[in-house]
Amino acid sequence: MSDKVEVGLIGCGLMGSQHARNLVEIEGANLRALADVNLDAAKRLKQEAGGKYCTPNPQDLFNDEKIDLILICTHHHLHLPFAIQAAEADKDIFVEKPLALTIKECEQIESTVKHMGVKLMVGFQARFSPFMKKLKQSVPNPLVIVGQMVDPRWGDDSWANDPIEGGGNVLSQGCHLLDAVCWLAGSEPISIYAEGGNFTHPKIPEITDSVVSTIRFASGCVASVIIGDFGSPALVGKGFYELFGGDKTATLSGYYNIPQIKFWGIEPQTFTMNDLPIGFRNSSAAHGYVGQMEALIGWVGSGTDPTDAAKVGEGLRATKLAAKAIEAIKSQVPQKMP
Repeated sequence: MSDKVEVGLIGCGLMGSQHARNLVEIEGANLRALADVNLDAAKRLKQEAGGKYCTPNPQDLFNDEKIDLILICTHHHLHLPFAIQAAEADKDIFVEKPLALTIKECEQIESTVKHMGVKLMVGFQARFSPFMKKLKQSVPNPLVIVGQMVDPRWGDDSWANDPIEGGGNVLSQGCHLLDAVCWLAGSEPISIYAEGGNFTHPKIPEITDSVVSTIRFASGCVASVIIGDFGSPALVGKGFYELFGGDKTATLSGYYNIPQIKFWGIEPQTFTMNDLPIGFRNSSAAHGYVGQMEALIGWVGSGTDPTDAAKVGEGLRATKLAAKAIEAIKSQVPQKMP
């Protein structure tokens, strides 16, 4: 390996571009190659973020012996084949959320990654947000957690709503919330029950777009989790987390626009963007994207274990919770974890 981690990026859309811009600022990283079926998108990103070459064929990246790390930022149905190919090519891997859309696919990735002995991080960047870290630090052993991730209705023609490519809101985006709740609980989930279904996309009956669930953890903590695209939460914003510790409470609202935490039983009583170091008072850093890439490069480059990162097992867990929630809705029976 060279002094820098040589990175190959597959998928030059929204998230691929976000990560490429952050990699430019990391001293130990070098963006070597960009792959996208839309070659023009790869070329545009190369002009902005650099790179040695562009290609419409991801196989070129797997075959490139100089590449140490593959970032997979494609539509979700491609995560499985690309992760398997990257592992078999002895590349370390970053996969945007979700790890995959089914439990079986996630298990296939986990098995291959372990067999090949490569590293894999999943794109749950909230774990690196200074706001989420403040929540976890303030109430480290919560008794009850409330989590919410709610959007206005996604379009029927959105690729994320395609049953094959995206899986719908709960599988595609809800995994973020499910992973974050597990991380905040600091414990493994042992059961999940849910109500919900397809509330806003009758033309796509295959997907589940709305979930209200209860999760019980081995620690005894319970969480109430709301996921869907059935409106806009006017008071708390799209992302909302509340941790109750008995004698103290921490409430994070506005996570995706102007995040702030309010406390009960903790001083000072608020935590806002103004409490962050100046260099962190931007959306990319405040939401954890910068810290995530720094931890990834440190892990691949020097072996520094990113203790806050979601690795392959946590990626499997998040998809499993989403799938089990959907099964609970259909069966009307609580589902055991794992």
